[in-house]
Amino acid sequence: MTGRALAAAALVLAVWAPPEARAHLFHKMYEPPETQMTRDTRLLQLLLDDPSERFELARRVWEGAERVRIKPGGFRRWLVRPNEPGMVFKADYQLQRWPGSLKEEAARLDRDHGVGLEARIEAALDARDRDGVKAGLRAMYAVLLGELLESLWQHLDDPATTTRLFGFVLRYYTVNLEGHLNMRHPAAATTARASLDALGRALGDPDTGAPAAPEVFDQQRRRLLRVIGEAVPAR
Repeated sequence: MTGRALAAAALVLAVWAPPEARAHLFHKMYEPPETQMTRDTRLLQLLLDDPSERFELARRVWEGAERVRIKPGGFRRWLVRPNEPGMVFKADYQLQRWPGSLKEEAARLDRDHGVGLEARIEAALDARDRDGVKAGLRAMYAVLLGELLESLWQHLDDPATTTRLFGFVLRYYTVNLEGHLNMRHPAAATTARASLDALGRALGDPDTGAPAAPEVFDQQRRRLLRVIGEAVPAR
């Protein structure tokens, strides 16, 4: 993608992102930015944990047939509405209207990486296997994180864009990987967090003009993906 296209994508992010994300876009991060894909993932996790076993609704969220949110004033009270395109950040640096679904994204990753995620998560949903669905989603985000880090690696010469979009790396990690690593693999969680911090420091700084540190970035992204891959097998 050209530098002009990257700059345009960053401008779109600034316009469409929620207030918490805008704070990060201008180098003062309070909350990693949200997209429809990460929002659907968090809701799917809540549905899987719901004691009333909302597997049917979880499947519709997985398939993108319905969007769901918690009703105001009540925990796990679900307000369902038809599918509407939300915003999603793609690894090619475009923030797009997303008429897709987690299921379709898993199928794309299967085609691109041969990881078998769609069938794995579908089988777990059929079996009403909460842990199986969650494990499949973690594997999905491990692959997505690798895609995003590869894109950032290829565009380190544009610090204004990479610094702003690094927030999506943090969101991909926190939405579906960090909690699992903290609970089940604390040593890996410590290493992953240290690598993420180092990755952020390795980006160029558009405010001071400090250049990126490509060798450090590459070393730390490989370290991060290695520890995540050991804790969260993609297959």
